[in-house]
Amino acid sequence: MEQKHILDYLDETRGKRELKSLFQIVMDEVLKELKLEGTYEVSLSLVSKEKIHELNKKYRNIDRPTDVLTFAFQEADVLFDEPLVDLGSILISPEIAKAQAKEYHHPYYRELAFLFIHGLLHSLGYDHMEEKEAEEMFALQNKILNQLPYDFYTDLNKVKKLLKVASSRSKADYSSFQVGAVVLTKDGKYHLGCNIENSAYPVSICAERCALFVTYSLGYHKEDIISLSLVTSSKNLGTPCGSCRQVMSELMDMKSPVYIFNCDYTKMMKTSVEELLPFAFTKEDLHA
Repeated sequence: MEQKHILDYLDETRGKRELKSLFQIVMDEVLKELKLEGTYEVSLSLVSKEKIHELNKKYRNIDRPTDVLTFAFQEADVLFDEPLVDLGSILISPEIAKAQAKEYHHPYYRELAFLFIHGLLHSLGYDHMEEKEAEEMFALQNKILNQLPYDFYTDLNKVKKLLKVASSRSKADYSSFQVGAVVLTKDGKYHLGCNIENSAYPVSICAERCALFVTYSLGYHKEDIISLSLVTSSKNLGTPCGSCRQVMSELMDMKSPVYIFNCDYTKMMKTSVEELLPFAFTKEDLHA
C-alpha cells in the first residue's frame, strides 16, 4: 500500500483555487526523495503578507515580510523513529509568492511548490547559514522541484484553442479522421501538428509525430519539451497509435504529460508517455 503522509492545510487568504492536492504531491515527493520511512505530518497555512511580516518580526526579529516561515517541531538531531512524525508548521505568503513568480518569470504554482519544499527541508533539519550546507539544500530542493509529477506550464485553455487550429489543417482524405496535436516547449512556445494522409498509406503521418518533428526541426530537443496534447474528431478519447507512442518515448521524457481530448472537449485524459508505452524499447537496448 502506498505511503500517505498527512497534510493539515489551511488557506487563510481564501484563495480562489484549492491547492491542497499540489502541496500533498510536494510533501510526498520530498519524503520519498529523502527515503524516510513512517508517516509524517505537517501543518501548512497560506497567510497574508501582513501576518507573515508580523511573525517574521516576532520570532526572527526581522522587520519585513518574507515568503515562507518554518516552525519545526523536531530538532535536526532527533531520530525520526515514531509511528507519526510531526514536522511542525509552515507558513507561506501567496502574495509574495506571486510577486516572486513574476520576477523570476516562472508559474505561480511552481513558486508555491518551491517555497513548500524549502520549508519542508528546514523542518527536516536542512539549513543554509553556511555556504556548504546552502549548496546542499538548494541543490536538493531544485532536484525535487524539477522531478515533481506536476505540470506547471501547460495552459489547457490555450491548448484547446490551438488544437482546434491544428485539427482544422488535417488532411484526412481517406479516413476522415482528423487529428490535431500541440507540443509545448519550456520557452513557452506551442508547436502544432496534424495528420496528413496519402493514398500510399504507409507514408502518411500522424499529428503527434508531425508536431514532434516540427518541434525538433526548429532546434528543440527532448529536454526542452514540457507536454504533448492532442484532439481527434471522435466523440471518444482517441489515444496515440503504437508508432507514435514509440516516437514519443524517444523524443520526449518518459514522464512528460500527455493530454488527450475528444472532438467537443467534453472528455479529457491526462496521462504520460510512460503510461502510454510501458516497457518501451530504447536505443540503450540496442547495445545492451
